[in-house]
Amino acid sequence: MKTIDDLPLWQDKKAHQVLDELSSKHQVPTDVLKELVAIEKQHQHRERARGIYDDFDNAFEQMD
Repeated sequence: MKTIDDLPLWQDKKAHQVLDELSSKHQVPTDVLKELVAIEKQHQHRERARGIYDDFDNAFEQMD
């Protein structure tokens, strides 16, 4: 997984608890959500996010 540990969400225990609750409620594993955030972070400075949808698809395949 790409690194996202520097983002405030992953360091704030209360925010992380809310994230876990929402992930559970919507049946999206927290690991998949973390991977999606990491993918977005990886592509955020690119002029064109070429390949981001393929990366998203690969992350969603973990849910199957």
